[in-house]
Amino acid sequence: MILTGTDIRNLLSQWDYAPEAIETYSRAAESAARHAETASLLESVRTDYESGASIEIRDVLSRLDALAPLCGESLYTMRMLPYFYMLDGARSRYKDAGISCEIYHDSFADLLWKTRECHRIYGVWGSFVAPWFYRFFELKCFALGRLQFEFASFAADEPLVRGSRVINVHIPSSGALIREEYEESYARAVEFFGYGNNEAAPFVCDSWLLHPLCAQLDSGSGIRRFASDYELLYVIDDPNYMDMWIVFGEPWRGSAVSLPEKTKLQHIFRQHLLSGGKVGRGYGLYLREV
Repeated sequence: MILTGTDIRNLLSQWDYAPEAIETYSRAAESAARHAETASLLESVRTDYESGASIEIRDVLSRLDALAPLCGESLYTMRMLPYFYMLDGARSRYKDAGISCEIYHDSFADLLWKTRECHRIYGVWGSFVAPWFYRFFELKCFALGRLQFEFASFAADEPLVRGSRVINVHIPSSGALIREEYEESYARAVEFFGYGNNEAAPFVCDSWLLHPLCAQLDSGSGIRRFASDYELLYVIDDPNYMDMWIVFGEPWRGSAVSLPEKTKLQHIFRQHLLSGGKVGRGYGLYLREV
């Protein structure tokens, strides 16, 4: 079944999308439906997903990039369509796996957070990190309140054994980091991933929020307090400055000179960059007693 604009409006009514975003996606769905190759591709994504077949999502997104101009739509917008085609199937998968409607709703709110990011950075309703979403559809990553979690392999040599199973933490851009909220998320993750009494649940985080520069923030900063739970194991320099759009609200253009300095966070990073410093991510471990 090809999704109509009305279908898109009904699907997205579960989340707090801006009316303009809903209209953009509805229009894109109608444009895709009128283009035979695009419609066929999207329908095959739906049927393959609902049948349990593996989907090479990067190949699908690459094909949509090529088809976007033919549909008269931004490739950022078009990249969201295959995920909308899989949403009903994902709901069924979550139900069959015994996962609550609340977790389904919160997990797929990530499409909303990324939609807002794309509009804030590029002025387009869509996503510039579209391959990321598929982990939610594979039932590998779940939002449990404020934070998102998935199993991963430990990526350091100590204090755990490299390759040990740990819980990787992701922080969506859905609001401020409030301790009470993310403490509740950790507690839910401990239960969800099956850790019992007298067992430390190993959480890891690979994020710019753990970069040592963030330790310069005020002691009351939500970012600083979040990072303080983690033992910083190493820092990864990023020559492409890929996360700087999160800090500055605009894409990295090769120079720090024109970057805004409206917040303490922006001031710290901008001055560091102007002085020739490097930026990147910190990798840390939080052993939470159960």
